[in-house]
Amino acid sequence: MIKAVIFDFDGVIVDSEEIHFTGLRDTLLQEGLDINRQTYDQHFLALDDKGCFRKFFLEVGVELSLEKLAQLIHYKTSKLEMLLPQAKLFHGVSDWIKKYSPLVQLAICSGALRQEITTLLSLHSLLEHFSLIISADDVQHGKPSPEGYLLALNHLNKKNMAKEEISASECLVIEDSVAGVEAAKAAGMHCVAITNSYAREKLYKADFIFESISQLNLESIQNYLSVQKS
Repeated sequence: MIKAVIFDFDGVIVDSEEIHFTGLRDTLLQEGLDINRQTYDQHFLALDDKGCFRKFFLEVGVELSLEKLAQLIHYKTSKLEMLLPQAKLFHGVSDWIKKYSPLVQLAICSGALRQEITTLLSLHSLLEHFSLIISADDVQHGKPSPEGYLLALNHLNKKNMAKEEISASECLVIEDSVAGVEAAKAAGMHCVAITNSYAREKLYKADFIFESISQLNLESIQNYLSVQKS
């Protein structure tokens, strides 16, 4: 039985990869460096800011100190604050969240910063539907590490002390990236992949793959998993 649904954020709830790319590229241009959208989509899409800058600077052979890393993240965050209102929800997401939030616990596990997540959810009147947010601020290792999803499960159970404990196998993750799917599966959770960012064939490790969250019927998933278990 699914007791909690844990969403990724960028690429699942909000169509924000364009503004993340713009923020990253503008930040790199300040350093005399550049990145194109194809490279970003292929190699940096699922990374949090720390992982993104570290990977980029390693690949171009430029040393990156912790102080410089903090400066880059701060600059990108300031750029993103101006761009956030441009981000739109994916079709069907708002209705899905409002439909199922009374039935199961909803949480977010994302490589985005907490302020970015709460700002966008508030803009679209969705913040109240989520009982927990795990962001880049909360973890040491981004996806494909399962750290974020395991931390989300731990916090959900702390909030749930008076009720029956939730196991990893009772969690359904909704992801859009290869690294995100790997993180969910490494955490022992069921995973739905939405093809908003990657082609279906690249998301083959997910348990279920849909083109839109509108196609995701939680009752059908529950029934299928019950049959598989028996």
